[in-house]
Amino acid sequence: MILQGLEKAGIGFEAGFKDFKENRPTLVMVHGAGGRAQVWRNQIHPLKSSLNTLAVDLPSHGNTSGSAKGSIDEYAAWLMETLQTFFPEPPFLMGHSMGGAIVQTAARERPSLMKGIILAGTGARLGVAPAFLDGLLSNFDNIIDTIMGYAYAPGVDPRLVTEGAALMRESGAAVVHGDFTACNRFDMRDRVAQITLPTLILCGEKDQLTPPALSEKLGRAIGGSRCEIVPSAGHMLMIESPKVFNKTVLDFVLEAER
Repeated sequence: MILQGLEKAGIGFEAGFKDFKENRPTLVMVHGAGGRAQVWRNQIHPLKSSLNTLAVDLPSHGNTSGSAKGSIDEYAAWLMETLQTFFPEPPFLMGHSMGGAIVQTAARERPSLMKGIILAGTGARLGVAPAFLDGLLSNFDNIIDTIMGYAYAPGVDPRLVTEGAALMRESGAAVVHGDFTACNRFDMRDRVAQITLPTLILCGEKDQLTPPALSEKLGRAIGGSRCEIVPSAGHMLMIESPKVFNKTVLDFVLEAER
């Protein structure tokens, strides 16, 4: 019923099954700036043998209708409303980059809506270089290529970079610029310690956009959290190192579920 409700509400998603299976944890995934649900395909399908897996498109991304939001708080409000409306049992939430900022905000404001959180390639503050913000409006295609060049670790399969750039271009300049502006305005450093949920923090060793130091600071700020640095991976660690990423996520979810 959850998936049918999302469809009727105009919320795009990708899921492991057409119907959720009872008596197993549910993992809801939130993509980053200019992204969409499909960035989680390396998690949706491999993890569906143990979890109900669902990745959502944020408003005006992928197949979700409505306008893009202007701030992380607004995206978090949309996410919390979605959880409250369609999920009778709290799921685990996993957010990447901007999605991690959204999940942090929701976890602080409405922890009862989730069982635990996974924060991947993110931080309590997400500053964006002014050259990126300006270039997304004046030189969109070239700046997307530049951003994608930083998003993956050196030596990664070039096809991944090309696919990532194509996916972000689909969102369009206005949406991508709005997302990066929302990231640049996000700052939860004085509130992140208020998160009390079970928390797993993951970051790629070679992440140039949200370096490991940001994740390590998160780990120190959120009491009882666990921080893992994924060897050789960049910012898109869930795509670059899915086996290590998925095992760490699954172990965390199953342990928190006990």
